[in-house]
Amino acid sequence: MIFFSYNFLQILFFPIFFLLALFRIVSNKENLKSIKQKVLCNYNFTKLRELDHLIHFSSIGELNSINYLIENLSTKKIILSCSTLSSYNLAKKKYQNFLIIFLPLDFSWNINKFLSRTNIKKIIWIDSEIWPNWLIISKRKRIKNILINGRLSEKSYSRWSNFSSFAQLLGSQYSLIFAKSFDDKIKFENIFKKNVFHFGNLKFYQKLNLINNKKNIICFASIHKEEFEKVLEIIQYLNFSSIEKIIIIPRHVHFSSKLQSMIKQNYVNKIFILDKFGENDLAYESAKLTFMGGSLFEHGGQNPLEPLSKGCFVLSGQYINNFKEIYSELENLSLAKVLNDNNAQEISSMMNKYIDMGINNHQDIQDYFNLNTKQLRLIIDKVEEC
Repeated sequence: MIFFSYNFLQILFFPIFFLLALFRIVSNKENLKSIKQKVLCNYNFTKLRELDHLIHFSSIGELNSINYLIENLSTKKIILSCSTLSSYNLAKKKYQNFLIIFLPLDFSWNINKFLSRTNIKKIIWIDSEIWPNWLIISKRKRIKNILINGRLSEKSYSRWSNFSSFAQLLGSQYSLIFAKSFDDKIKFENIFKKNVFHFGNLKFYQKLNLINNKKNIICFASIHKEEFEKVLEIIQYLNFSSIEKIIIIPRHVHFSSKLQSMIKQNYVNKIFILDKFGENDLAYESAKLTFMGGSLFEHGGQNPLEPLSKGCFVLSGQYINNFKEIYSELENLSLAKVLNDNNAQEISSMMNKYIDMGINNHQDIQDYFNLNTKQLRLIIDKVEEC
């Protein structure tokens, strides 16, 4: 009944949805290509038919999780699919030898068209991708659905728990599920009523570049537009006499000009805003301290592993529900600090303190990443066997 209602509402509201899609083009959140592929399922199927694996990452965060799969899967006949313009642009730059597309939205007619004109054998879903039509139709066509780095927020877990029969139906469509944490493994097993593996988190597969004797450079990374004012307020209280440079990386680069216009003239020579995709690593490599955004309001935080892999000490605001397990481990190792006070002056005071300390023992970082990647090979083995 729920599945029928889901599809009925899609048909009923499709004209409105199409108008919203056109509005997103005007607001630069989509372009003509993304709408043609996502909404109309318009592709060059001749190229797609040559490939038999599809790896789907929704946005930039999930894109950074697929490196290990790309490097270690025996097949290279892979389609990479995404949902956002920013992840598409970065993927085109990062994986130039792969075919990258926007995934058709979860309309049954589009999925039937896409799967009937391609030769997909396995679909690998990254993170929290649970799409009813995709799962049910692909399973019906004997395509293997595999969820890797699966996670469920508390809100999603609560919602799926209220629809237990439907959740079990969708869970049965997966051939394999790999949770990114033990906590997520338990949640998936509770709602899907099936065995779930936990062999580690793909986000730990990072290229380490641990640089000694860094200059006093602070990076504010993955800063959401809701945090712009707070971050600029924090900057006002920093000790500029001991700070060489401040780098700000907006979560969405199309807001860079808005952020630039908010910076006061007396700080303009010390603050640099990154407005291009793919330059985060360069910022982390130069910075001694990184403050992770998405944590000053109820968003859930952002991944601290990327700056840590470049030798940055990591600070975060209090809203870190999506990464609380990782932050807890990092705090125990004195590699990060979660600040439970959203007062700008207090945050700035802690930044002034930690910029002088930095990280003295890079071996702790090396050991931490090694510990969390030693079982990842088991994911590859099971995917290849499936």
